[in-house]
Amino acid sequence: MEPPSGPPSFSPGRRVTAHPAGQSALAFERAPVGLAVVDGRGLLQAANPRFCALAGLPLRAARGRPVAELLPVAEALAADEADDVVPTWHSLGRDAPAGVSRELLVAVQPVDEGNSRLLTLVALDEVMAAVPGQHALTGLASAWLFRDRLIHAMERADRLDQGLALLWIELDDHQALPGRVGPAVARELERQVARRLERTFRSEDSVALLGRALWGVLIEHPVSVLGLQTTAQRFLEAMDAPFDAAGRPLLLTTSIGIARYPEDGESEEELMKRAQEALSRAGKAGHGRHDFVDARLRRRLEEQEAVRRQLQEALLSPSKHFHIVYQPQVDSVDGTCRGLEALVRWQHPRCGLLDPRDFLPEVAEMGQLIRLDRWVLERVILQHRQWQEEGSALATLGMSVNLDAAMLEQSVFDSRPLDHFLRQQAEDLAWLSLEIEGAGLAARGKAHAHLLKRLEQLGVALVADELGCDPLDLLQLSALPVTRAKVSRRLVSGVGRGPNADRTLAALAPCLAALGLRTVVVGVETHAQLEAVRGLGFELVQGNLFSPPLGVAELAAWHATSQQ
Repeated sequence: MEPPSGPPSFSPGRRVTAHPAGQSALAFERAPVGLAVVDGRGLLQAANPRFCALAGLPLRAARGRPVAELLPVAEALAADEADDVVPTWHSLGRDAPAGVSRELLVAVQPVDEGNSRLLTLVALDEVMAAVPGQHALTGLASAWLFRDRLIHAMERADRLDQGLALLWIELDDHQALPGRVGPAVARELERQVARRLERTFRSEDSVALLGRALWGVLIEHPVSVLGLQTTAQRFLEAMDAPFDAAGRPLLLTTSIGIARYPEDGESEEELMKRAQEALSRAGKAGHGRHDFVDARLRRRLEEQEAVRRQLQEALLSPSKHFHIVYQPQVDSVDGTCRGLEALVRWQHPRCGLLDPRDFLPEVAEMGQLIRLDRWVLERVILQHRQWQEEGSALATLGMSVNLDAAMLEQSVFDSRPLDHFLRQQAEDLAWLSLEIEGAGLAARGKAHAHLLKRLEQLGVALVADELGCDPLDLLQLSALPVTRAKVSRRLVSGVGRGPNADRTLAALAPCLAALGLRTVVVGVETHAQLEAVRGLGFELVQGNLFSPPLGVAELAAWHATSQQ
């Protein structure tokens, strides 16, 4: 083998980088954080590429210039930092390229005795994404900690068969805010928004800062769609008050995107993506808006909210918006009218006359059922008095009125017990029956035994309503002063369509008879249902087969004709 000709080849770069000084230079150049050296006069001497990228500075044009002219670091440079102490991080405001607003943190440390100093520059959003715990400036949970809480909350929701919701909340037009009020004021305004967030949401809700002017809120059980709508609106209302922008008032708005688990996503990544999409849609719709992943939910809730507003107006002037109609209760054998049931209707401004099932659930959720029930009782008693004065045969019929079980409570809105209220309306109430759902009556009856006894002394009959579909303790019901019962229309509607309803009705008939309860079967619409009810020995029936609910004039005409 021939010996090699000439000296051996080698790479000068490798020899240089192997030297400690070369390694230090490479570390400076390739550091993942921004590094820069300034001299005792604050002139920029050296900077690595990351520093230039974060600061948006061309290095060659910046070298030798006062660094305080290039970045707002005067406060940080003025701080007396000792090299044996953990440096203090100072917040800066700076617009990054492409108009993206970012918040920067800078730390200053001495380098040598000639007063040279090392500046370390980092982007706050990157630090939040990488470091667990709380945000260094706001005290809110970091993005990492929020994600960890979300994962554990999803596991908990699966274990307890519950749901949760994720809200993304962003300050509208936050990119332009530093240019309008200055970076420092913009950061202070964002902190004020964060404080309103913490005051608005529950202590058990998790609030985190996810990025510049972007917050996340994790809400665990209960998380109904209506509850989330109310929560979002409550925070949007909390944003209405002016903010303090360095001594002058400033109005700000936020947009909110709402995602639900598990409906909108089964992983934390998917759920956060869906919340971001909902936020984007809300922002495009205008400032101060909120939206769900399923936009139809928001539309349905808006329609529901419109109904609530209309109901609120109607409840303030019930005589202008609600009407009472009466449905006959007849003998199952000969069709003779034996009584009436008073039913409330709402004259909706757009949809016409609505049945109770179309609006009573909303009235109940608004907490206004007692107010409406009392108005119905007042109108029914007034109508009965008018029939008496006219000498009408209708005044001889008993009258049933549906009431919510909450009417038995002492702590109603005006603190008037039900018997006191009725006694103020009329002296003779022997014709009146109060229908209360059987399950609610059994649950509350023992606690309100004295009230029920006082109602009995007034001559008012008590009716256990909606029997046959829900579980009911008949022994407990038998201990109450109940004299009548009503079989649910849900049970009657199934008669003849399958064995379940037929068997249930057949079993219920002797139980109610053994308890001595006079029973009305509601919802009889066909002759087949009438024959089945009659065959089981039920005495009274009510339904459209005989007559639909009627107004006063129509009822008088029907009664006169039917009794001939």
